[in-house]
Amino acid sequence: MQLSNIFQSKKLQSIGEFLNKDISISKNQTPEYLTTISIDTQRSVFHFYSQFGEAEGSEIKHYIKGYTSLQFNDMFFQEFRGAIAEFIANMPPDSIRKVAVVLPDAVVLTDTVKIPTLKGIGQTPKTLEATLASLYRNYKDLHVMARVIDQNKTFTTFGVVAVKTSIISSVYAACLENRLTITAITYSSNALASGATLVFPKLKNASYLFMDIKGVYTRFTFVVKGKAVGFYTVPFGREFLRKNKLTQEDMLFDHSYAELMVLTAREAAKAKKPKDAEEVEVFADLDEDEDWEEEYNEAEAAETAEDTQEPAEQDPQAVMDAEAEAVEEMVASVPVETGESTSTIDEEEKDEEEYHGIHLDPEQLAKKPPRQLPKFMLRPVPTTKEGIAYENFRILVKWALTLIQENEKITSAGKPEFVCVNIPRDLMHVLEPTNAEIGENKIAFIPMPRDGKSASILANLELYAGFFPRQILPFGKF
Repeated sequence: MQLSNIFQSKKLQSIGEFLNKDISISKNQTPEYLTTISIDTQRSVFHFYSQFGEAEGSEIKHYIKGYTSLQFNDMFFQEFRGAIAEFIANMPPDSIRKVAVVLPDAVVLTDTVKIPTLKGIGQTPKTLEATLASLYRNYKDLHVMARVIDQNKTFTTFGVVAVKTSIISSVYAACLENRLTITAITYSSNALASGATLVFPKLKNASYLFMDIKGVYTRFTFVVKGKAVGFYTVPFGREFLRKNKLTQEDMLFDHSYAELMVLTAREAAKAKKPKDAEEVEVFADLDEDEDWEEEYNEAEAAETAEDTQEPAEQDPQAVMDAEAEAVEEMVASVPVETGESTSTIDEEEKDEEEYHGIHLDPEQLAKKPPRQLPKFMLRPVPTTKEGIAYENFRILVKWALTLIQENEKITSAGKPEFVCVNIPRDLMHVLEPTNAEIGENKIAFIPMPRDGKSASILANLELYAGFFPRQILPFGKF
């Protein structure tokens, strides 16, 4: 019973009666602790986003816990169970533990499949299943959902969402072990679209591209007639937009992963070159009492002189074999930097902690020069902070327009009517000059309304949606 209803009740004649009624409610009802557990592969962390009760304005707490596993294997789910157990230890002991689990987009398959429209009863499901089985070799290992997103007399287009059954069962097992009741399992982009609809109801049943700008990355989600059907992520976000200098897009990626592997493989191949016997045995005959430093310097000087000489001709095939072997070793052991901490986050800016799975130190990478563009392709260099932010935002605009143009399978089912941008207030000014170019862009960029919701909710829409499991879009709720 709500407080307003208690005051309106004619049976309550005194404060004593009101207090007794209030006490009886607290005895008969157990407070609920609503929690969303999210696996964030972009920063290698688990999110625990909790609210005590369903009342509007209830305090929301946000905990994070780092993990080290690079794959969804037994070691990963062992860390997952441990993180849940640590979180449970801080929960009220008598609370009802209901959780929604948000899987990362990285473990989810989304696709659009077009098949002929068939009139016979049961023919369409059979044809769809046969088509999916031919498309995906591990079809029997997948939990697959399919919904009609477009249909005419000739063809029917299905949106397809799939995830490995083993992942779903492992998540259920981890929660069951910690006595948690799962209210929903979904994935990030579907939860994001659901959370956006909760905050901005006009998005319901609309077709649009959602641009969710996080601290260190940006997620693009295609929504067709209210259903999330595709996603894409780029590794730069608010931090990039707040830089005080212009950044060329090619400089946002120091090296592609393939380039990095080749560079490292070459260094490893050089290290494997056979050395002279004398060079290998430099320290072999040194005793602790001998003055070895002088001999070491002499050996080092000889090695330097050797390096300055013209290298001998090498067998190209041998070099290629050495590099290939080094690449295989690199793939088998990728360097990882981990960070583990548990902290409370209440504001939008605190949401983006510096957690990354694979860490590549820019200082250790070979520096590459920025791409030189011809003068006719250069834009005027802005001198204001707002102008710099807009020029950097144009890179995200380019990604949005490119995704719309290149994904015909999605746009044919429902072309985006607009791009909805979830962006902080201090950066919202970039949308005005962007929409001034609507004649060229052919689509409007509208901001996500920010009135009436806390910064924490707007920065974590995919987590906020977990508080309302029944309102999570069913297409993508496993």
